[in-house]
Amino acid sequence: MIGLGLRKGAAGAPDRAGPAASTLAPVSAPAAEPLPRTIITGFDGSDHAADALALGRLLSGLDAARLVVACAYPEDPLGESAAALEVARAMREEAQETIERARAQLGEDAAGTDLRAIAGASPARVLHELAEQLPADLIVVGATHHGWAGRLLSGSTPERVLNDAPCAVAVAPDGFARARAGAPERIAVGYDGSPESMLALDQAAALARLSGATLRVLTAVNDVTAIAPSLDPNSFEELTTAVRDNARERLVAVGGRHPGITIETAVLEGEAAPELARESAEDDVLFVGSHASGAFRRVLLGSVASKLLRASRCPLVVVPRGTGEGASAA
Repeated sequence: MIGLGLRKGAAGAPDRAGPAASTLAPVSAPAAEPLPRTIITGFDGSDHAADALALGRLLSGLDAARLVVACAYPEDPLGESAAALEVARAMREEAQETIERARAQLGEDAAGTDLRAIAGASPARVLHELAEQLPADLIVVGATHHGWAGRLLSGSTPERVLNDAPCAVAVAPDGFARARAGAPERIAVGYDGSPESMLALDQAAALARLSGATLRVLTAVNDVTAIAPSLDPNSFEELTTAVRDNARERLVAVGGRHPGITIETAVLEGEAAPELARESAEDDVLFVGSHASGAFRRVLLGSVASKLLRASRCPLVVVPRGTGEGASAA
C-alpha cells in the first residue's frame, strides 16, 4: 500500500514504551466510535482545496462514506440594486464553475458525490451549518483555505473552520493531491491521558482497524529541569525516571482498549507540538483531541492543535471534545 501522508525523512529516536510493533493484550473497554459516514470537503478551486478534495475522496472511499463537496460564496453582498444583483449572479456562476473543477478532479467518483455551491456569511459558517444540517462526521479543508480572497467578505483559514466546528476536522497538508496517496499504513495519535485524547485515540483506532494500519500512540514528556531547576542531580534523576515511568504506564493502559490492532507506543522527550510534528514525517495521519473548554461536541483549538496546523507533515485530524461526561474541565 502507498502511505497516506507525505513522508519527508526519518524522525528522531524517541523513548519507545513498547516493542516496535505489537498487539497489546486486550482488556474490557468500550468499542471505538464509528468512522465518519458523511464527509464534507470545502473547495474553492485553489491548490489547497485540491489537497482537501484528494484527502476527502480518500477517506470517504475507505469506508464507503457519503462525500459532500461544498463551494461557499457570499450571499447578496451589496443589496438589491441592479449592479448588486449582477455581482451576486457573477459570484453564483463562479461558484458553479468552481464546482465543475471539483467534478473534473473527482473523475469517475463524481457520479457518487454530492457537489454544492452554497451562499453564506463566510466559508467557515457555510461548512459548520452544512455539517449540522446533514449531519456530517468530518469536515476536510486544505492547509491554507483562503475562501473568498479579494472578495467583499473575508476568507476562511483552517483555524476558523476548526474553531467551534460541530464535528471532527481534517486538514490536508500542502501538496497532498500531488502525492496520489493510498490507504494509510501508519496512523499516529497524540495521547496525554485526558478524555479528549481518548476520543482521538478511539477515532484513530477505528481508521487503523479499517485500513489495517499500525496505530502509534504517542505521549510527550517535558524536561523536568524546567519544572524544578533547583533539584540536585540525584533528585532530578529520580523525578525524570518517575515522569517517564508514569508516561509508559499511561500508554500500556490504553493498549487493550482496541484489541486486534497492531499498536506501537512511544514516549517523546520535549514539548508535545514540535515532537508530534517531527514524528508526523513518518506517519500517514495524525489525530489529536480538541481543547476541553467551551460547548459540548465542538472543536476548540488548544495550543498543540494550533501549532500542528502548520507544522504537521501529514494530514491532521482534530477530534471534538465530546460530551460533558467524557470531557475534562481542564
